[in-house]
This record gives sequence, C-alpha cells and structure tokens, in this order.
Amino acid sequence: MRTRAKLALSLTVVAMVLGFMVTLQYRQTMLARVSDVTASYTDERQKELADKVAQLERVNKDALKRLQNLNAEIAAYEKESAGADAQLTSIQQNLSRYRILAGTTPVEGPGISVTLMDGQYNGVGSVSDYTTHDWEINYVINELFTAGAEAVSINNYRVVADSGIFCIGPVITVNNHRLVAPFQIQAIGDPAVLKGALEMQGGILDLLRNVEDIKVSAVKVEQNIQMPAFTAAVTAPPSESAAQSKKSSEGKQE
Repeated sequence: MRTRAKLALSLTVVAMVLGFMVTLQYRQTMLARVSDVTASYTDERQKELADKVAQLERVNKDALKRLQNLNAEIAAYEKESAGADAQLTSIQQNLSRYRILAGTTPVEGPGISVTLMDGQYNGVGSVSDYTTHDWEINYVINELFTAGAEAVSINNYRVVADSGIFCIGPVITVNNHRLVAPFQIQAIGDPAVLKGALEMQGGILDLLRNVEDIKVSAVKVEQNIQMPAFTAAVTAPPSESAAQSKKSSEGKQE
C-alpha cells in the first residue's frame, strides 16, 4: 500500500510538472512574438524582454531535470511494486500448497485410484490372514505421499500424514470413521509418477498381491478426482493397557 501511495503521488507531481512546462513553453512563444513586435522599442525594453526569456529558459531547464528525476523514481517504485506483487503471489501459492497438504481445504485434480479388498477365506489358516489390515493400507498411503501425492483419501475420507488408521477387528477406522472393505484409495498428483511408484517391481502392490491373501485391483488413472477436506480429529492408536482392559471387561460379561 505504501509503495502504491508513493507511485500515485509521484504521478500527480509529474502531471503538475508537465502542465507547468507546457505553460512555460507557451509563455516563451508569446514572448518571442512580443519581441518581434517590439523590435522598434528602445534597447532597454529589448534587454528586459531578453532577460525574462533567459529566466524562463532556466526555469524550464530545471523543470525538465526534475521531471527526469521523477521518472527515475517512478521506475524504481514500479520495480519495487512488481517485486512485492511477485513475493505476495509466491506466499499465496505456498499457503495454498500447505493447506492442501494439511487437508484443510477440498482439492481436485488428476491422479490414481487403487482398491484393497478382503480375500476369500478357503478354510486354510486364519480368517485374519484374508482380511485387509491397517498396516497394508498405511504402506500404500505412505508410498503415495513419498511419490509426491498432494492429497490422499480412503473411501472418500481425506487422510493426512498424521491421520489415525487402525484395525478394530474386521473394521478399519480412519480419523474416527469406521470403514469396511473394500477400501478405495485415491491420490491426487502426477498420475504417471504415482502409478509407477505403486506398480514398481518388488513394490508394495507386488507384496500385497504375492505374499498377502488379500485382493488388490489394478491401478487406475483418473483425470479429475474431487476430494473433500480432512474431517475429525487425528487420534493415537489405543494403548496396550486399554486394549487389555477392554478384553477383560468383555470376558467378565461373557
């Protein structure tokens, strides 16, 4: 604001100086004409007129120098103002990026999606072996953030770096929202980079498909994903003592 006020003031001064110079030039022209008309006047009168013309020329020269200085100041103010605008734009861009990473604002853009599903229990081993667990989801999410994802969601619930994703039996809680399989994970960012990170040989999807007994869909590229802002408070996993107390209480009820 201060820079713009200076610029406005300087422009006003320049306008005044230009007006003054135009007036001086007009007066000089008139004096020249008067000099022609009064050529027959006495030498004393001619000298007086010549002195006035010389004085006006000096004033005009000073005004021109002042105008040049003002033009230089205006150029400096414009440069300073442009720099301030560029800095402000950079700050606004960074703030927007931080809001997206923090999940405090909805976001949309191209990206990818992949779905994790429980496997089909065939009577071999434990049912838990065929259930999608929190660590499997967390591995996929961490891989996406590492690959440069701007935003990630699970079943349309936004997750951030410190989101609480925990298993409670066959249910997974995401920021206190209880979700069941299938779990669709979406990420906004460069689709080629995100897809490559997930599908790299020996990567997380290879591990889930070949070692774990859950099902993993193909990675799908999406041109426009609309993702909501983060909801609910970030939570910490239940403590071991709390879990034991819960089991003890359930045992007594039985």
